[in-house]
Amino acid sequence: MRSMIPKISRGSNPAGLVKYLFGKGRHNEHANQHLIACSTDLLDSFDFDGRLIEAYARIGTRFDRRYHDRELRDDPFPRDRRGRHNPDKEHGKDRIWHCSLSIKAGQGILTDEQWDSIVRDYLERMNILPAGDMSKVTWLAVRHGLSRNGNDHVHVMVQLAMDDGWLNTFNDMKNAQRSCREMEREHPELIELDRSTTANHVRYRYAEWRRWAEWKARNEYDGALPWPTLSRDEHTRRIAAVAAETMPKQHVGLIVEACAKASRSEDEFIRRVRREGFNIDPHLRKGVSKDSFKSPSQVVGYQITWRSADGWTERFNAIDIGSDMRLRELRNAWIHDERSEALAVQEWRASMENRPPFLSDGMERQIANLSTYDMEKLINEAFHIAINVRRANENPDDYDQALCEGLRVFDRLFERYGIGNAPTDRNDMDGNVVELLSQPSSARIDHLSSH
Repeated sequence: MRSMIPKISRGSNPAGLVKYLFGKGRHNEHANQHLIACSTDLLDSFDFDGRLIEAYARIGTRFDRRYHDRELRDDPFPRDRRGRHNPDKEHGKDRIWHCSLSIKAGQGILTDEQWDSIVRDYLERMNILPAGDMSKVTWLAVRHGLSRNGNDHVHVMVQLAMDDGWLNTFNDMKNAQRSCREMEREHPELIELDRSTTANHVRYRYAEWRRWAEWKARNEYDGALPWPTLSRDEHTRRIAAVAAETMPKQHVGLIVEACAKASRSEDEFIRRVRREGFNIDPHLRKGVSKDSFKSPSQVVGYQITWRSADGWTERFNAIDIGSDMRLRELRNAWIHDERSEALAVQEWRASMENRPPFLSDGMERQIANLSTYDMEKLINEAFHIAINVRRANENPDDYDQALCEGLRVFDRLFERYGIGNAPTDRNDMDGNVVELLSQPSSARIDHLSSH
């Protein structure tokens, strides 16, 4: 389930708030700023795509229309009468109610239509929008890209002045938490969606996430060379690092899915997941202990543990990644013979006890069984090494250092993937790639640095 986070503030400058919401943001993080919903009296200020077609000042005047009526009737917002909140007796102080609704970073991204439904329901639960009659209140909701910390969010601003009085926002912060918890239980868009049945939505969320990761990588880059001069490979590596560190569930889900599809048996799946740096622990059937665990049928699920570079830990059950990643679903595509069943038990035990894999030369360590994900990772590393060697070519010391580092990376990768000796049968893979992988480390470096 996704966690909704409300944050409420108040102000007296509607034009200034609109300018901020449609501007670049304090750290240039705003992108694709657009309206997703508003009251009917503000519709003429925006086009069909939710973009501004009027000046900020004009929208601020529209937003304050009901307040100016209250002002002419000498009916200030009740909060004005409390001296400690308004020592200068400013008329209409804090008449603008502003709330940001956000989803915890790493828990996904919603569509505009989903946010529209959530905002309207939220305002009704907060007794700000009267059910069935929304024409009495002036309000709007604006959305842009992910926040600086990676939260998908929307901003809601409301004019507390109405034609017949003022909205009562007493205890609104407490009510906001209660309303969010209620919506989390009732709104389908706030419950984890099945990846296998929402492919279009997942692609949309992934694109939004990647755009934000690119912005964050560029914004926080502090290297010696300007960002535009970095190679495409270096851009990709930095963006991927940001994405993995800040949106771990999507990162973990993609890799676990790749491991599951590449595996032919349960024991191979366990080893592939562990090879990617994750911990995978079994959920044993109720009443089964480590001592009585003797069959894969006693494992009813699994948990993935991911750790960031700075030690941050996240744990995901299979259902968190997607219903198609549950163990009973994955087992439908795997072989089930006596050997694989026995190996699965041993690999689960090794994982639980944090020992090296039981089988050191499984199917996943044969070059013919490399998955698309494996090949992509190897090739990316190879070209990254080649670029570093090429850059250091003019300085002998830097060249030697880049070469040595490249050799270490190659040896580590080929030991990890078990492809030090490539087979002579190359029908299943591209001949050039296999030939390169078959060569000694120094030959690989020379080959790559010359291209």
